[in-house]
Amino acid sequence: MTSTKGIFITGTDTGVGKTVVSALIVRALKLKGFNPAVMKPIETGCRKEGTVLIPSDGEFLKEMAEMDEPITEVTPYCFETPVAPLVASETEGRDIHIERIIDQFKGLTKKYDFVVVEGVGGLMVPITEVVMVVDLIEELDIPVIIVSLNKLGVLNHTLLTVEAIKNRSLELKGLVMNNHTIDPLDRSQDSNLLVLKRILQIPVIGEVFRLKELSKEHLDSVALKYINTDLILQ
Repeated sequence: MTSTKGIFITGTDTGVGKTVVSALIVRALKLKGFNPAVMKPIETGCRKEGTVLIPSDGEFLKEMAEMDEPITEVTPYCFETPVAPLVASETEGRDIHIERIIDQFKGLTKKYDFVVVEGVGGLMVPITEVVMVVDLIEELDIPVIIVSLNKLGVLNHTLLTVEAIKNRSLELKGLVMNNHTIDPLDRSQDSNLLVLKRILQIPVIGEVFRLKELSKEHLDSVALKYINTDLILQ
């Protein structure tokens, strides 16, 4: 039985909008009266300020959740090299310990109503030589939401992601379709979501459209239009 204390946000690829969707979910939960926390356990491509690495996504999510904890509670592993965690870890000479991530997640579940965990890349991104993102989800024992970017190729990417989830017997809460970029030359954008609904018959948690800005105020104005929190919490 998966935990009702959290949700894992994965994507069909890198750059599909997981961070923005995670932020929208957090703001939607807050508008519903919940006190959610966030985690982005591993972030690569972090910027360097002096000798300190700053996880931009982690900082943004922490701000959206209005958390007082240090950033290391949100993003325990931060790497400068913009590659998969396994490669970043080896390049920078710092190991990633899954147990630390799990312990910090459990700690947050004791202090908050709900924890939104954003993954890195897709399900099969290697964290270590023997641990993929999908293995981390299995250890955290929480349901999954897939973020798909509406463009040509999303059918294959989404179906492969769902297949990987089914193969591990993980709980799939549903799909969020990100319509961030409207391309008049991409005719697939009109039918992608309809086809996925027909084939997969899974809940659509929401549809996200291009945001004017990433302020709390703007996210609050659209969060409940874009995200169905009832489907997440049921």
